[in-house]
Amino acid sequence: MLPRHRIIAVLLALVVSLFVCFTHLNRNLTPALPYTYTYMTVATTASREIINATLGFQRIFAINLPARSDRRDAMTLAAALSGLEITWVNGVAGQDVPDKVLPGDPESRQGGLTVGSKGCWRAHMDVLQRIVRENITSALILEDDADWDVRLKAQMQVFAQAARAFTQPLQGQPLSEQYRQGPQPELPFAKLPHRNLRPSLSAYGDDWDLLWLGHCGTDFPAAQAPSKPPPLRVTIENDMTVPSHQHLKPHPFALRDDLAEKYPPHTRVVHASSGTTCTQAYAVSRKGARKLLWQFGVETMTAGWDLMLRDWCDRLYEHPAGSNPNPAEATSRRRAPVCVTVQPPLFTHHYGKGAASDITAAGGGFVNRDKEMTPYVRLSVRLNMGRLVNGEPPVDQWEDG
Repeated sequence: MLPRHRIIAVLLALVVSLFVCFTHLNRNLTPALPYTYTYMTVATTASREIINATLGFQRIFAINLPARSDRRDAMTLAAALSGLEITWVNGVAGQDVPDKVLPGDPESRQGGLTVGSKGCWRAHMDVLQRIVRENITSALILEDDADWDVRLKAQMQVFAQAARAFTQPLQGQPLSEQYRQGPQPELPFAKLPHRNLRPSLSAYGDDWDLLWLGHCGTDFPAAQAPSKPPPLRVTIENDMTVPSHQHLKPHPFALRDDLAEKYPPHTRVVHASSGTTCTQAYAVSRKGARKLLWQFGVETMTAGWDLMLRDWCDRLYEHPAGSNPNPAEATSRRRAPVCVTVQPPLFTHHYGKGAASDITAAGGGFVNRDKEMTPYVRLSVRLNMGRLVNGEPPVDQWEDG
């Protein structure tokens, strides 16, 4: 039997080793912020994967025109303050995209394309091409003017569990498919069943094409027939990262979002994408990237990138224009895209001073050009960077009241 003093020494060494181990682990998994915030978290292995430097995806890509070094500086700092690792992809100037490389019939394009739209399309195709070439399992794609909340990693943990109602099998099929037959179209986050098969490809589920995380507007999907309930919505109630009703709008002079009319304050809703526009942030799976590169890099180009992505998720590209296939044959031939979104969005456009965009001049005269703002995001990383780098707590730009 070991002497008592030796047992104590061994136990002490074990405690010190465990402390060092957990300190190192925590340093690698938590944001580089000088403070913490309490927020609902989901204690599952899959959700814990999301607090890494790529939010549970294999990569995070950010598109940036080399001439806009100001935006690259700002997003590099925002990512560092949030504990994120970004891979930069050069944007493409529209004048460098000749018409002969645009896929599809030119007559099918809706009123022609602006120079900026052509550059935007090519930049997103370049990212999708890289994902396909490098066989990346999943990737988040950001535009360089995107902004997010300092509590993003916790928000993404909650979103992931809600999204798995649409993307992960539960007793043979995703929960969203079971709810097509009722009993009700809404399910509170707290009542989500926990019998999903564990995801093997992504913390967000195994069967999805696109997660539309940053946008400037989306609709709640309508019922497929008057006699059927609307598609499933997962409601996240009492989410204090959501601004109060008066602030739920894409710019100060817009009408309030439909979300504010249908749900109590501080409610976030996850649902299938419908009528979604703008591409501040979206994630693609490996199979989703392949489908998109074929559809819009090889097959056709009909409009600006975000409008094509909207129509693709809304199943408008399932059949060529003018065709009238047998529904049963169409179902067996090609499965509809699985696109999931959230409102209010988790990423959104940051309007810096001047509010100008290299693509569409988003915001235009609707935004005070002398004041920075980010719709929907309360503790904005972009607006609080000066405070964060000096170790000060962030300020809420959309306070209640």
